[in-house]
Amino acid sequence: MLAVEHLTVAFGRRPPAVRDISFAIPEGGRLGIIGASGSGKSVTALAIMGLLPEYARVGGSVKLGGAELVGLPDHEYSKLRGDALTMVFQEPMTALDPTMRVGRQIAEAYRLHAQGSKARDEVLRVLAAVGMPDPARVADSYPHELSGGQRQRALTAMAVINRPGLVVFDEPTTALDMLVQAQVLEMIDGLLRATGASCLFISHDIAVVAQLCAHILVMQDGQAVEQGETGQLLRAPRHPYTQALVAAARKGAVRG
Repeated sequence: MLAVEHLTVAFGRRPPAVRDISFAIPEGGRLGIIGASGSGKSVTALAIMGLLPEYARVGGSVKLGGAELVGLPDHEYSKLRGDALTMVFQEPMTALDPTMRVGRQIAEAYRLHAQGSKARDEVLRVLAAVGMPDPARVADSYPHELSGGQRQRALTAMAVINRPGLVVFDEPTTALDMLVQAQVLEMIDGLLRATGASCLFISHDIAVVAQLCAHILVMQDGQAVEQGETGQLLRAPRHPYTQALVAAARKGAVRG
């Protein structure tokens, strides 16, 4: 589904924010990218989505279903975003328009790529699919009228309404409390199982990624320092940074 080879991203004269990153996600597969703030996780995701500023210099290769995305004109990229590949951002209140009802926003995402007049039906269907108990009420609500977990579900609904092949999640549970975080992760897992979509999940928390992803890539200072199957990486991390992440996650589990 997605093949990233030797991806490098630089801004101006600064050292590259991402250096020589390579990974692949098979159809229906899930890869988690973990690392601290500034490690290059989100820049990698934005490069895949074609959402970096014009002054960014992108090298290497990003192929979706065998088609090269690096260097693709923006008008061509825009046909793919929201359809073949989508992204769920970290903070729903900045991604959702506060002046527009949630259902209308999701419907607009649907109408950009789909023909037909059944947008309302599709909105209610996808809100039910992400676990909203009262889809009609949510559709008629403004973002500020929803809880944090509901807003994240609404944003996910917007991302998957066109049944994309790849969904990128950029730290979607960071601002949520532990209980709501667990519920959102369960929702994402069920949604991916139901749709068969591939997933790139970005987080600073290795424990969160381990709940959802079969493979993990660890980034530090713009580079991939380790990657592998989740169970093996957690049992026997090789790189000192990965070892520190795993140790911290274990301490947190003990405290919990």
